[in-house]
Amino acid sequence: MTEFQQQFSKRLKEIRIASGLSQEEFAEAVGVAPKTVSYWENGHNAISFNKLPVMANALGIPIYKLFVFTDSLTKNSNQDIMEFLSSMTEKERLTVLAVIKAILMLK
Repeated sequence: MTEFQQQFSKRLKEIRIASGLSQEEFAEAVGVAPKTVSYWENGHNAISFNKLPVMANALGIPIYKLFVFTDSLTKNSNQDIMEFLSSMTEKERLTVLAVIKAILMLK
């Protein structure tokens, strides 16, 4: 697992807890099994980018806040991001690009 994935998993758990949702409640809101949420939070399963808007809605936050990590990424972050992107399908990469563009328009 890359550092980016570790940071994302940690951030997801932090936000879920801060939102006052149990894994079961969050899973129901997102439409997945509670075990899936556990896997996401422990970095054992990749998250489909199609789930990001649903997750953000369930947590009551804008999508970009899922990517605001409390710890800074290491100097290897570019490599981590490239590895993460290379493991995706073309459709998932296009979704990531759309999310990034949407975040940049918020500024």
